[in-house]
Amino acid sequence: MFSPAGLVEGIVAKYVTMAEHVRVIFVLWIIFTHVYLKFAIAPRAALVSEGPDSGKSTALEVARRLVFRPNSETAGTGAAIADFLSEGPGTVLYDEFDHLDAEGRRRLKEIWDLGHRRGASRSLMIGGRKKLIPLYAPMLAAGVGSFLSPQPQSRTFNLEMHPYTEETKPERDYWEQEDLADLDAVYSFIRHWAPKVKLDLKPEMPPGVLRRHADNARGLLSIADSCGLEWGGRAREAVTFLLEKEKAERPEIAMIRHGLELFDILEPELDQIKSTRFNQELKRLDLSDARWTRYRGPSGMDYAHPIAMHEQSALLEKVGIESVRCRPPKGKQFRGYKRGQFEEARRKHGAAATEPGRGRLRLVAPETD
Repeated sequence: MFSPAGLVEGIVAKYVTMAEHVRVIFVLWIIFTHVYLKFAIAPRAALVSEGPDSGKSTALEVARRLVFRPNSETAGTGAAIADFLSEGPGTVLYDEFDHLDAEGRRRLKEIWDLGHRRGASRSLMIGGRKKLIPLYAPMLAAGVGSFLSPQPQSRTFNLEMHPYTEETKPERDYWEQEDLADLDAVYSFIRHWAPKVKLDLKPEMPPGVLRRHADNARGLLSIADSCGLEWGGRAREAVTFLLEKEKAERPEIAMIRHGLELFDILEPELDQIKSTRFNQELKRLDLSDARWTRYRGPSGMDYAHPIAMHEQSALLEKVGIESVRCRPPKGKQFRGYKRGQFEEARRKHGAAATEPGRGRLRLVAPETD
Protein backbone atom coordinates (compact mmCIF):
# COMPACT_ATOMS: atom_id res chain seq x y z
CA MET A 1 0.00 0.00 0.00
CA PHE A 2 1.27 3.45 -0.91
CA SER A 3 2.00 5.91 1.88
CA PRO A 4 1.97 9.67 1.34
CA ALA A 5 5.54 9.93 2.63
CA GLY A 6 6.80 7.34 0.17
CA LEU A 7 5.03 9.00 -2.75
CA VAL A 8 6.22 12.50 -1.87
CA GLU A 9 9.79 11.30 -1.33
CA GLY A 10 9.76 9.52 -4.67
CA ILE A 11 8.57 12.54 -6.62
CA VAL A 12 10.81 15.01 -4.77
CA ALA A 13 13.88 12.86 -5.49
CA LYS A 14 13.15 13.07 -9.24
CA TYR A 15 13.59 16.86 -9.18
CA VAL A 16 15.80 17.74 -6.21
CA THR A 17 19.01 16.42 -4.65
CA MET A 18 18.93 16.41 -0.85
CA ALA A 19 20.79 14.68 1.95
CA GLU A 20 18.82 11.93 3.73
CA HIS A 21 17.90 13.88 6.87
CA VAL A 22 17.00 17.01 4.94
CA ARG A 23 14.83 15.06 2.50
CA VAL A 24 12.94 13.26 5.30
CA ILE A 25 12.03 16.51 7.07
CA PHE A 26 11.18 18.26 3.78
CA VAL A 27 8.84 15.42 2.74
CA LEU A 28 7.06 15.26 6.11
CA TRP A 29 6.74 19.05 6.26
CA ILE A 30 5.04 19.10 2.85
CA ILE A 31 2.49 16.52 4.04
CA PHE A 32 2.08 18.37 7.36
CA THR A 33 0.66 21.42 5.53
CA HIS A 34 -2.41 19.34 4.67
CA VAL A 35 -3.16 18.46 8.31
CA TYR A 36 -1.60 21.37 10.21
CA LEU A 37 -4.91 22.55 11.64
CA LYS A 38 -4.93 19.43 13.84
CA PHE A 39 -1.80 20.67 15.67
CA ALA A 40 -1.06 23.61 17.97
CA ILE A 41 2.32 24.43 16.40
CA ALA A 42 3.26 24.82 12.72
CA PRO A 43 7.06 24.58 12.49
CA ARG A 44 8.84 26.65 9.88
CA ALA A 45 11.27 25.22 7.34
CA ALA A 46 14.20 27.13 5.83
CA LEU A 47 16.09 26.01 2.73
CA VAL A 48 19.59 27.42 3.20
CA SER A 49 22.96 27.19 1.45
CA GLU A 50 26.35 28.88 1.50
CA GLY A 51 25.92 30.05 -2.08
CA PRO A 52 23.50 30.14 -5.02
CA ASP A 53 22.72 27.29 -7.43
CA SER A 54 22.11 24.72 -4.70
CA GLY A 55 18.57 23.72 -5.64
CA LYS A 56 16.71 25.87 -3.11
CA SER A 57 14.39 27.56 -5.61
CA THR A 58 13.68 24.26 -7.34
CA ALA A 59 12.83 22.61 -4.03
CA LEU A 60 10.55 25.51 -3.12
CA GLU A 61 8.69 25.32 -6.44
CA VAL A 62 8.31 21.54 -6.18
CA ALA A 63 6.86 22.11 -2.70
CA ARG A 64 4.50 24.71 -4.16
CA ARG A 65 2.96 21.98 -6.34
CA LEU A 66 2.43 19.68 -3.34
CA VAL A 67 1.55 21.75 -0.26
CA PHE A 68 -1.92 22.80 0.86
CA ARG A 69 -3.13 26.06 -0.75
CA PRO A 70 0.17 27.90 -1.32
CA ASN A 71 0.47 31.63 -1.90
CA SER A 72 1.04 32.39 -5.59
CA GLU A 73 3.89 34.91 -5.22
CA THR A 74 7.49 33.73 -5.28
CA ALA A 75 8.54 36.74 -3.19
CA GLY A 76 5.58 38.77 -1.98
CA THR A 77 5.42 41.58 0.55
CA GLY A 78 4.37 41.18 4.16
CA ALA A 79 1.11 42.92 3.33
CA ALA A 80 0.44 40.56 0.41
CA ILE A 81 1.02 37.51 2.62
CA ALA A 82 -1.26 38.91 5.33
CA ASP A 83 -3.91 39.46 2.66
CA PHE A 84 -3.43 35.86 1.48
CA LEU A 85 -3.87 34.53 5.03
CA SER A 86 -7.02 36.62 5.48
CA GLU A 87 -8.64 34.39 2.83
CA GLY A 88 -8.33 31.27 5.00
CA PRO A 89 -5.88 28.49 5.93
CA GLY A 90 -2.95 28.01 3.59
CA THR A 91 0.80 27.62 3.24
CA VAL A 92 3.27 30.49 2.85
CA LEU A 93 6.31 30.00 0.61
CA TYR A 94 8.95 32.69 0.10
CA ASP A 95 12.08 32.63 -2.06
CA GLU A 96 15.19 34.84 -1.81
CA PHE A 97 14.44 35.74 1.81
CA ASP A 98 17.99 37.08 2.19
CA HIS A 99 17.31 39.78 -0.45
CA LEU A 100 14.54 41.47 1.50
CA ASP A 101 15.03 45.08 2.48
CA ALA A 102 14.84 46.05 6.16
CA GLU A 103 11.13 46.92 6.13
CA GLY A 104 10.12 43.81 4.20
CA ARG A 105 12.21 41.64 6.50
CA ARG A 106 10.57 43.21 9.56
CA ARG A 107 7.04 42.55 8.31
CA LEU A 108 7.70 39.00 7.20
CA LYS A 109 9.64 38.24 10.37
CA GLU A 110 6.57 39.25 12.36
CA ILE A 111 4.41 36.73 10.51
CA TRP A 112 7.17 34.11 10.76
CA ASP A 113 7.52 34.64 14.53
CA LEU A 114 3.84 34.91 15.46
CA GLY A 115 2.18 32.58 12.96
CA HIS A 116 3.68 29.33 14.26
CA ARG A 117 1.08 29.11 17.03
CA ARG A 118 -2.57 28.14 16.52
CA GLY A 119 -4.88 31.07 17.21
CA ALA A 120 -2.27 33.74 16.44
CA SER A 121 -3.75 36.81 14.79
CA ARG A 122 -2.97 40.45 14.12
CA SER A 123 -5.04 43.55 13.39
CA LEU A 124 -4.00 45.07 10.08
CA MET A 125 -5.32 47.81 7.82
CA ILE A 126 -6.56 46.23 4.59
CA GLY A 127 -8.35 48.39 2.04
CA GLY A 128 -8.52 51.23 4.53
CA ARG A 129 -10.31 49.12 7.13
CA LYS A 130 -8.99 47.38 10.23
CA LYS A 131 -9.26 43.62 9.99
CA LEU A 132 -8.24 40.80 12.33
CA ILE A 133 -6.00 38.51 10.28
CA PRO A 134 -5.31 34.91 11.37
CA LEU A 135 -1.57 34.31 11.03
CA TYR A 136 -1.37 30.60 11.88
CA ALA A 137 0.13 28.80 8.88
CA PRO A 138 3.13 26.67 7.88
CA MET A 139 5.92 28.72 6.26
CA LEU A 140 8.84 27.72 4.04
CA ALA A 141 11.54 30.20 3.01
CA ALA A 142 14.71 29.92 0.96
CA GLY A 143 17.84 32.04 1.03
CA VAL A 144 21.62 32.17 1.10
CA GLY A 145 23.36 32.02 4.46
CA SER A 146 21.71 32.16 7.86
CA PHE A 147 18.87 34.62 7.27
CA LEU A 148 17.04 34.05 10.57
CA SER A 149 17.81 35.38 14.02
CA PRO A 150 17.99 32.95 17.00
CA GLN A 151 14.36 33.31 18.12
CA PRO A 152 12.71 32.33 14.80
CA GLN A 153 15.36 29.65 14.31
CA SER A 154 14.04 27.92 17.43
CA ARG A 155 10.79 27.30 15.52
CA THR A 156 12.52 26.31 12.28
CA PHE A 157 13.96 23.23 10.62
CA ASN A 158 17.08 24.46 8.81
CA LEU A 159 17.46 22.34 5.68
CA GLU A 160 20.91 22.80 4.18
CA MET A 161 21.20 22.42 0.42
CA HIS A 162 24.28 21.72 -1.71
CA PRO A 163 24.89 21.80 -5.48
CA TYR A 164 24.42 18.42 -7.11
CA THR A 165 27.28 16.61 -8.80
CA GLU A 166 27.38 14.49 -11.94
CA GLU A 167 26.63 11.47 -9.73
CA THR A 168 23.79 13.08 -7.76
CA LYS A 169 22.12 15.01 -10.57
CA PRO A 170 18.29 14.64 -10.36
CA GLU A 171 16.50 12.64 -13.00
CA ARG A 172 14.41 15.59 -14.19
CA ASP A 173 14.95 19.33 -14.61
CA TYR A 174 11.91 21.03 -13.09
CA TRP A 175 12.39 24.19 -15.14
CA GLU A 176 12.35 22.30 -18.45
CA GLN A 177 9.29 20.16 -17.71
CA GLU A 178 6.09 21.11 -19.50
CA ASP A 179 4.07 18.22 -18.09
CA LEU A 180 3.94 18.16 -14.28
CA ALA A 181 1.09 15.68 -14.03
CA ASP A 182 3.19 13.46 -11.77
CA LEU A 183 3.35 16.19 -9.13
CA ASP A 184 -0.38 16.86 -9.52
CA ALA A 185 -1.15 13.15 -9.01
CA VAL A 186 0.81 13.07 -5.74
CA TYR A 187 -0.92 16.25 -4.58
CA SER A 188 -4.31 14.65 -5.29
CA PHE A 189 -3.34 11.56 -3.29
CA ILE A 190 -2.43 13.68 -0.25
CA ARG A 191 -5.66 15.68 -0.48
CA HIS A 192 -7.71 12.48 -0.39
CA TRP A 193 -5.56 10.99 2.39
CA ALA A 194 -5.62 14.00 4.73
CA PRO A 195 -9.31 14.01 5.78
CA LYS A 196 -9.31 10.27 6.48
CA VAL A 197 -6.05 9.71 8.33
CA LYS A 198 -6.13 9.14 12.10
CA LEU A 199 -3.02 10.69 13.60
CA ASP A 200 -1.50 10.20 17.03
CA LEU A 201 -1.31 13.80 18.24
CA LYS A 202 1.18 12.85 20.97
CA PRO A 203 3.85 10.72 19.26
CA GLU A 204 6.85 9.43 21.17
CA MET A 205 9.77 11.85 21.09
CA PRO A 206 13.41 10.87 20.55
CA PRO A 207 15.62 11.18 23.65
CA GLY A 208 16.60 14.77 24.35
CA VAL A 209 13.92 16.34 22.13
CA LEU A 210 12.05 18.57 24.56
CA ARG A 211 10.02 21.78 24.83
CA ARG A 212 10.10 23.85 21.62
CA HIS A 213 11.96 21.20 19.69
CA ALA A 214 9.30 18.66 20.66
CA ASP A 215 6.56 21.09 19.59
CA ASN A 216 8.26 21.47 16.20
CA ALA A 217 8.65 17.74 15.69
CA ARG A 218 5.22 16.60 16.91
CA GLY A 219 3.26 16.98 13.69
CA LEU A 220 6.00 15.53 11.51
CA LEU A 221 6.52 12.50 13.75
CA SER A 222 2.77 11.91 13.89
CA ILE A 223 2.65 11.78 10.09
CA ALA A 224 5.74 9.57 9.93
CA ASP A 225 4.23 7.06 12.37
CA SER A 226 1.08 6.89 10.25
CA CYS A 227 3.26 5.87 7.31
CA GLY A 228 4.80 2.86 9.05
CA LEU A 229 7.65 1.83 11.34
CA GLU A 230 10.38 2.62 8.82
CA TRP A 231 9.25 6.20 8.40
CA GLY A 232 8.84 6.60 12.15
CA GLY A 233 12.46 5.55 12.64
CA ARG A 234 13.80 7.70 9.80
CA ALA A 235 11.90 10.74 11.08
CA ARG A 236 13.29 10.41 14.60
CA GLU A 237 16.82 10.00 13.26
CA ALA A 238 16.38 13.12 11.12
CA VAL A 239 14.96 15.22 13.97
CA THR A 240 17.80 14.18 16.29
CA PHE A 241 20.45 14.76 13.64
CA LEU A 242 19.23 18.27 12.77
CA LEU A 243 18.84 19.22 16.44
CA GLU A 244 22.43 18.16 17.21
CA LYS A 245 23.67 19.92 14.09
CA GLU A 246 21.89 23.13 15.05
CA LYS A 247 23.41 23.03 18.52
CA ALA A 248 26.91 22.37 17.17
CA GLU A 249 26.61 25.31 14.75
CA ARG A 250 25.74 27.88 17.40
CA PRO A 251 28.69 30.25 17.19
CA GLU A 252 29.57 30.02 20.89
CA ILE A 253 29.65 26.20 20.69
CA ALA A 254 31.69 26.27 17.49
CA MET A 255 34.18 28.62 19.17
CA ILE A 256 34.76 26.10 21.98
CA ARG A 257 35.64 23.41 19.44
CA HIS A 258 37.78 25.74 17.34
CA GLY A 259 39.57 27.11 20.38
CA LEU A 260 40.64 23.62 21.42
CA GLU A 261 41.69 22.95 17.84
CA LEU A 262 43.93 26.02 17.97
CA PHE A 263 45.60 24.86 21.17
CA ASP A 264 46.35 21.52 19.47
CA ILE A 265 47.63 23.05 16.22
CA LEU A 266 49.85 25.84 17.52
CA GLU A 267 51.88 23.78 19.99
CA PRO A 268 51.05 20.53 21.78
CA GLU A 269 52.30 21.99 25.06
CA LEU A 270 50.61 25.38 24.64
CA ASP A 271 48.01 25.88 27.36
CA GLN A 272 47.46 29.65 27.20
CA ILE A 273 47.13 32.22 24.43
CA LYS A 274 46.73 36.00 24.15
CA SER A 275 43.19 37.18 23.45
CA THR A 276 44.42 39.15 20.44
CA ARG A 277 46.37 36.23 19.03
CA PHE A 278 43.40 33.91 19.59
CA ASN A 279 41.34 36.26 17.41
CA GLN A 280 44.00 36.30 14.68
CA GLU A 281 44.47 32.55 14.64
CA LEU A 282 40.73 31.89 14.79
CA LYS A 283 40.36 33.73 11.49
CA ARG A 284 43.16 31.64 9.97
CA LEU A 285 41.66 28.30 10.98
CA ASP A 286 41.06 26.20 7.89
CA LEU A 287 38.00 24.08 8.66
CA SER A 288 34.80 23.78 6.66
CA ASP A 289 32.75 25.18 9.56
CA ALA A 290 35.26 27.88 10.58
CA ARG A 291 33.61 30.97 9.13
CA TRP A 292 35.14 33.58 11.41
CA THR A 293 36.23 35.78 8.49
CA ARG A 294 32.57 35.84 7.40
CA TYR A 295 30.89 36.18 10.80
CA ARG A 296 27.31 37.45 10.64
CA GLY A 297 26.83 38.42 14.27
CA PRO A 298 24.90 36.56 16.98
CA SER A 299 21.67 37.03 15.02
CA GLY A 300 23.14 35.53 11.85
CA MET A 301 21.65 38.45 9.93
CA ASP A 302 24.51 40.98 9.90
CA TYR A 303 26.71 41.58 6.88
CA ALA A 304 29.54 39.04 6.72
CA HIS A 305 32.71 40.43 8.34
CA PRO A 306 35.80 39.22 10.23
CA ILE A 307 34.85 38.64 13.85
CA ALA A 308 35.97 41.51 16.10
CA MET A 309 37.50 41.24 19.55
CA HIS A 310 34.37 42.41 21.36
CA GLU A 311 32.24 39.88 19.44
CA GLN A 312 34.69 37.12 20.30
CA SER A 313 34.52 38.06 23.97
CA ALA A 314 30.72 38.16 23.96
CA LEU A 315 30.45 34.66 22.50
CA LEU A 316 32.97 33.17 24.92
CA GLU A 317 31.23 34.77 27.87
CA LYS A 318 28.05 32.88 26.89
CA VAL A 319 29.88 29.63 27.66
CA GLY A 320 31.62 30.91 30.79
CA ILE A 321 35.01 31.79 29.28
CA GLU A 322 36.51 35.18 30.14
CA SER A 323 40.01 36.46 29.57
CA VAL A 324 42.32 35.96 32.54
CA ARG A 325 45.82 37.03 33.52
CA CYS A 326 48.31 34.57 32.03
CA ARG A 327 51.92 34.10 33.15
CA PRO A 328 54.14 32.55 30.46
CA PRO A 329 57.41 30.78 31.44
CA LYS A 330 59.24 33.64 29.71
CA GLY A 331 58.16 37.14 28.79
CA LYS A 332 55.53 39.50 30.13
CA GLN A 333 52.15 38.68 31.58
CA PHE A 334 49.17 39.11 29.25
CA ARG A 335 45.38 38.82 29.16
CA GLY A 336 44.24 35.70 27.41
CA TYR A 337 42.66 32.27 27.64
CA LYS A 338 43.78 28.92 29.01
CA ARG A 339 43.18 25.50 27.53
CA GLY A 340 41.50 24.36 30.74
CA GLN A 341 38.76 26.98 30.30
CA PHE A 342 37.83 25.52 26.90
CA GLU A 343 37.98 21.93 28.14
CA GLU A 344 35.62 22.80 30.99
CA ALA A 345 33.26 24.59 28.57
CA ARG A 346 33.27 21.53 26.31
CA ARG A 347 32.32 19.27 29.23
CA LYS A 348 29.57 21.64 30.33
CA HIS A 349 28.04 22.41 26.93
CA GLY A 350 28.66 19.13 25.13
CA ALA A 351 30.66 20.58 22.24
CA ALA A 352 31.86 17.61 20.19
CA ALA A 353 35.58 17.52 19.48
CA THR A 354 36.84 18.24 15.97
CA GLU A 355 37.97 15.13 14.12
CA PRO A 356 41.70 14.55 14.71
CA GLY A 357 43.92 15.96 11.99
CA ARG A 358 41.18 17.97 10.29
CA GLY A 359 42.31 21.42 11.32
CA ARG A 360 45.17 23.50 10.00
CA LEU A 361 45.98 27.18 9.71
CA ARG A 362 46.03 29.11 6.47
CA LEU A 363 49.46 30.33 5.47
CA VAL A 364 49.77 34.03 6.27
CA ALA A 365 52.56 36.25 7.51
CA PRO A 366 53.42 35.29 11.11
CA GLU A 367 52.42 37.56 13.95
CA THR A 368 55.11 39.87 15.34
CA ASP A 369 54.97 41.27 18.85
